[in-house]
Amino acid sequence: MLQENHRPQPASIREQDSPVRPSRSGTKEPNAEGGERYVAKFRNLTFDRASLHANHCYIPVSLGQEYHEGAKFESIVRLVEKSFVECTIIVSDLLHRHTLSIGDPNLSKLQAYEQSIEVGRDWVADNRRAWDGLDIPCHVVYWSELLCAPEYLPNRCALDDLCLRDVYANTLVDEMVGHFVMSACDECTPEVERERIAALSREYLLEEHAIQLRMIPRLCPEHHFVYPHTNRLDPLMLFYERMTGELCRWLRIRISRK
Repeated sequence: MLQENHRPQPASIREQDSPVRPSRSGTKEPNAEGGERYVAKFRNLTFDRASLHANHCYIPVSLGQEYHEGAKFESIVRLVEKSFVECTIIVSDLLHRHTLSIGDPNLSKLQAYEQSIEVGRDWVADNRRAWDGLDIPCHVVYWSELLCAPEYLPNRCALDDLCLRDVYANTLVDEMVGHFVMSACDECTPEVERERIAALSREYLLEEHAIQLRMIPRLCPEHHFVYPHTNRLDPLMLFYERMTGELCRWLRIRISRK
């Protein structure tokens, strides 16, 4: 059982102990992306910069997103190293099963499960250089482990209940679902397919929010999440504030070329 006010380390594994295979692309040279270098900076920071140094930082990784690959991801890790006392990288392996199913309607649940686990392990193998040798403690946790934590189910049930009784909270989820549907569909997409994608997107978001907006904040109050600015961060942060009555501790970052 994970204890209140303790970081969720029983559900996590330190990177050096992770069961990962060697990188499929071999040893990477620094700045392997055509020699390009990137720098990550906080965008519209609402917290005192000095106060961050006493906090634990979580880096949720969206598999398949270019800002969480290679030199761009390294720039995020460098910013975290300079700003926080400790960090945990959340590899969203099993969460990615919803994305895979959105992209391939013929994928079975078992296939989506197995492929998402594989994608997560491959991501760690390909990007582990980003956190090797950091000056702060760094852990890697897989979504498949967080989903098995005993705290997940009660937090998920509480989130589902909130969406049933709070029209505004449910509207914010619908807004985020809309961003997913717009990204996956075009004007020729049949309505039945849009509905299928919307249902998978909603499950993705509620599963994600139960862990990252409820479970982890309750276990580790002195925390922050860092994530590149996207169009769904606004409703996500508003949802957190509606749910808790507190200022959301997600920090937007901007990645640019040096």
